[in-house]
Amino acid sequence: MRQFYWEARGLGFEIVAAANATPEEHLELRNRMDLPFMLLADAYGQVAAAYDAFHENEPRGRAIARPGFFLIDSATNGSIVRWEYVGPTSRHRVPPSRLAQEMLTMRGQRHQIVSVVVPSEAEIERVIAERQHPPLGLFATPDVTHRPAPTEREFLRELAMYAYSELHRLAEEGWSLVTVVPEVNGAVNVGQRYVFERKLA
Repeated sequence: MRQFYWEARGLGFEIVAAANATPEEHLELRNRMDLPFMLLADAYGQVAAAYDAFHENEPRGRAIARPGFFLIDSATNGSIVRWEYVGPTSRHRVPPSRLAQEMLTMRGQRHQIVSVVVPSEAEIERVIAERQHPPLGLFATPDVTHRPAPTEREFLRELAMYAYSELHRLAEEGWSLVTVVPEVNGAVNVGQRYVFERKLA
C-alpha cells in the first residue's frame, strides 16, 4: 500500500488503514516503515467487527482482523461502501492492480489502465534479508530446530505468485497487454512491470 499510495491519490482516493493495535504501536510502525497514510487504532476490533472483517476463528486464538479492503464514497455521497473484499487469512490480499481497476470503475472511467509488478527472485531474496536485519529488523530467523521455519520467505513468494495470477486474470478478462518494462529501484532492476488497458463499452 505504501507503493500504491500515490497512484491512489492521483485517482482521487485517500488510503486509511485500521488494525488491532494501540496508537503508540501504530506510531512506531508508521515511523519505522515510513508509511505515508493514516493508521487508525482499532485495539479492540470494533471497526473490524463493524465491517465483518474480525477473525472469529483465528487458529492461534489472537484477536485480530482479517485483511479487508473497502472503497468508501465521500461523505457528500453518503459514505457508501462501493466495493469490498475480506480475505480468509492474512495471506489473502488484493493486488494494487485490482484496487486501481475498482477505483477507475467507481470513477466511471471508460478507458482503464492498470499495471502489475512481478518481482524478480533476487528482489524477493533482498527484501527477505532486509526484513531480517537492521534497519528494519521486522523478522528474525528462528532456530528451526526448536520451532517451524519462518513464513516470511513463503509469504513474499506468495506475493510474487499472486502477481503472476493477476497477469492471468487480466488476460482472461480481456485486458490488452500494452507493454512490459523493467521495474527499477535506483539503478537496480527489481522485476518487470506489465501494463494493461481496456476500453469499456
